[in-house]
Amino acid sequence: MGKGYQINGGGRCRRYDFHRIFFGDAPYAFLLEILFRTVMMYAYTIFLLRILGKRGMGQLSTLELAIIISFGSAVGDPMMGVDIPVIHGLVVITTVALLQIGMEKVINRNKKLENVMEGQPDCLVDQGLINLELLEKNELSHEDLLRSLRTSQVDHLGQINKAIFETSGIISVLFLPPKQIRPGLSTVPEEMIDCSLFAESGTIAEDKVHYSCTRCGFTRQHSGLPLGMCKRCGCERWLTSEYNQHEN
Repeated sequence: MGKGYQINGGGRCRRYDFHRIFFGDAPYAFLLEILFRTVMMYAYTIFLLRILGKRGMGQLSTLELAIIISFGSAVGDPMMGVDIPVIHGLVVITTVALLQIGMEKVINRNKKLENVMEGQPDCLVDQGLINLELLEKNELSHEDLLRSLRTSQVDHLGQINKAIFETSGIISVLFLPPKQIRPGLSTVPEEMIDCSLFAESGTIAEDKVHYSCTRCGFTRQHSGLPLGMCKRCGCERWLTSEYNQHEN
């Protein structure tokens, strides 16, 4: 008999039993039980999340991600599993919550363990220059970085003191004071930039124009001289730099 076929009492063979697929074999009264189970598990989960505090619902570290995955499985099964008592689900999520609280206390007192469990933040941009090794280490693309910087209202890398990739997965930006802003690589997507603003290695640099490496953000001004390879990453493509002028 092929997979998915079922023989009925009259001997007819049907591809699927849609009544069983949609409604199952349990009596319709079990729907009310599912409703009760769902309300119980939902209310108790909210109660535990309140105990865990705001950080457990905000930026996700390794521990927060682990508790969400654990909660999802432990809460969902008792909601509709006819053979799984609600008390079993309550015990599981209570245990997970207690483990979370205990691990947070231990980690907060042990810096080395915290680094092992949650990792360390990485500085992806330092003084307007992209750290390509750390970008690759964190499996982020060049556009991933620029996209995140745009959401932080960064127009170009010359505005940045440091951009830090936090253990929560968020990129935090520390800006330079307005008077210290310098020319830098634009964060605007390349397809939205005028092609005439790009220059290849060997192009004669225009007077008083800064050029930024399109890969690492290294910026230089060589008026009247040909542009060469970037001395930081070897890239041969340049973009006219963005620069916000501020009065002293």
